Amino acid sequence: MLAALIVSVGEGGIAEAGRLLRRLLWWRVGLWWWVAVLLGFPALALVAIGLTSLATAHGPDFSDNFIRSALPQFPRTLSPWLLVPPFLLYSMVTSIPEEVGWRGFALPRLQDRAGAVYASLAVGALWALWHLPLFFNPQAVQIGISFPLFFAATLSGSMLFTWVFNGTGGSLLMVAFLHSSFNAGNVFLPLLPQVTGTQLQLVLYFGVITLVGFVLVASGHLRSVRA
Repeated sequence: MLAALIVSVGEGGIAEAGRLLRRLLWWRVGLWWWVAVLLGFPALALVAIGLTSLATAHGPDFSDNFIRSALPQFPRTLSPWLLVPPFLLYSMVTSIPEEVGWRGFALPRLQDRAGAVYASLAVGALWALWHLPLFFNPQAVQIGISFPLFFAATLSGSMLFTWVFNGTGGSLLMVAFLHSSFNAGNVFLPLLPQVTGTQLQLVLYFGVITLVGFVLVASGHLRSVRA
């Protein structure tokens, strides 16, 4: 965020930096976009959990297995409602600075030069490398994930972020909420190997995200727009 603001001031003065930050206030985007942003990644995660349950269940046990698999695991003495709101607030606070740089500054300029698909891949690669130090932190959630898998999934996920950014007219607020929803799904749904004891659900989740990204490209919904 700081880098984006500094370069924006260098390009067009305080007015350009103000234009960038005002995108954080763009919330009038239509109900459908709010549904897609808040529930899209959790819905894809549930699809992956369902596929895992289908692959590991036997006969009529699928429904029970899916329900048990999809439920977050919390200590019995602690209500999840004490955890969810603070995490969502924390996630928004950390997502906004990232998105000002990734989607607010870098994406529009790259789209003008290379188009939406290649711009998404470039931003996705930078986005993945930004998280690389966390893979060496034993206390980070990334420590149990393969970095090549994470890198590939970030490239695919970047397509979805570009679709939301372009579809909402360049709203940074919406991609920040999307970022937060993605983080929340990873934490509160049983996807991480540290929780499930296997990478299967995470691999399927990233695979579903990749499939959606491919559909967006193949259907022509991932088009460059001037934000």
